Amino acid sequence: MTAIPQSVIPAFAAPRAKSIFYVRSIVAITMIATWAVSALSGIAMWLAPDGRRAFELPAALGLTKHAWDDIHVVASFLAIGLTLVHVTVMRRGVLSYARLVTIGRRNASTRPARRPRAVVYVRALAVVTMVVVVPLAIVSGVVPWLAPDVRRAGQQILLLALTKRDWVDVHTAVTMGAILVATTHLVVVRAGLMADVRLLATGRRSAPRPGRH
Repeated sequence: MTAIPQSVIPAFAAPRAKSIFYVRSIVAITMIATWAVSALSGIAMWLAPDGRRAFELPAALGLTKHAWDDIHVVASFLAIGLTLVHVTVMRRGVLSYARLVTIGRRNASTRPARRPRAVVYVRALAVVTMVVVVPLAIVSGVVPWLAPDVRRAGQQILLLALTKRDWVDVHTAVTMGAILVATTHLVVVRAGLMADVRLLATGRRSAPRPGRH
């Protein structure tokens, strides 16, 4: 039987991607969505007025501060779980970027390598910073969440001689930094993100080349 030239094979007949790529795409996109919900719900609570009845008054979109707090907690724990899966799946890339930031090479070899482009360093710095900042955001959020919710809870000393209110302030500051770093990371890796979306939509990781039908 005569083999069919690759140039005439329709785009829809291209080989499907491996299962691992589907897992990576689903985890990455779902992780971004849950972190976005976590960030938006956190901002809604941060902008809501303080006071004894603040949790019972509408804060944003007709939801009370208490409802936004529940959404924030659920979204945050889902995002944490997805982040752990994402880092596990992408661990080789994370370690490669960590080596680039620390020793100037992406592999463990002692041979001199070609100097990467500036965008690779930016991506590496964003990834390594996220690996450091996200655990800080998690810890600073979990500590006040586990603290007792009583009338003067904001003034009680918790961990590291900080009060619940202090931990909330630390969590807010760290989270704002994490949002900035995450935004930078998404801008740098937007091509990969679009490839993930394309994979889930069409079953292919790359768009058909011009001239292919």
